[in-house]
Amino acid sequence: MSSSTAPIDTAEHIASQALAAWELSAHTDDDAGNSWLFIGLPQGADALPSVGVPHVVLYVFDPFSDEDEVMVDRPPSGPCDHWCAVSVDSKGVQRPLITRPVAQLTDCVKAIADWLNSPQA
Repeated sequence: MSSSTAPIDTAEHIASQALAAWELSAHTDDDAGNSWLFIGLPQGADALPSVGVPHVVLYVFDPFSDEDEVMVDRPPSGPCDHWCAVSVDSKGVQRPLITRPVAQLTDCVKAIADWLNSPQA
């Protein structure tokens, strides 16, 4: 009998599953203790986006915390955590796309899909 362990429900795992339901893939990146997902890269891409490639960055943060932490490598930890999606257009300009409490990830995924399928992307 083989034993299996359940995957840890990190924000990355939770978001990746929700995005996959919309046929969107995500790539993880990190720097200086923070981590986030890039969404909108071509399927099978092994490099992170550069200027000219529209994409969305998604992460979890606590808007009420004094810490400047954005992450996807830990589980959303409390009622104050929010998803934040930032769009990056073909010129590299970043704009807030949507911010919602962690229980409203579906709203974020829909906004990401709509933006990626719109002409401005």
